[in-house]
Amino acid sequence: MKQFLKMLLSFMALIPQDKLLHFFYGSLIATPIVILLPTSHAVCLMIFISMTKEIVDSLLKFSPPNFLDAIFTFVPTLLLLSIKLLN
Repeated sequence: MKQFLKMLLSFMALIPQDKLLHFFYGSLIATPIVILLPTSHAVCLMIFISMTKEIVDSLLKFSPPNFLDAIFTFVPTLLLLSIKLLN
């Protein structure tokens, strides 16, 4: 178990801070959406939010669109939905 935790923490240390921020804020946005909306609506809305964020960043010249950023914003939705569906 100790080895697994060491390996997991080592892997997480390799994830860039930008991606972790997308994951964190995706979690904050997805939590009420997953709680309040049906599954299909929550998935569609979070895909829309993830992609829109990247498009707006690109249009405002903050950064070029990055598909991985959108994925890291959307992944918390899948995690929250799996918890919701298991209960």
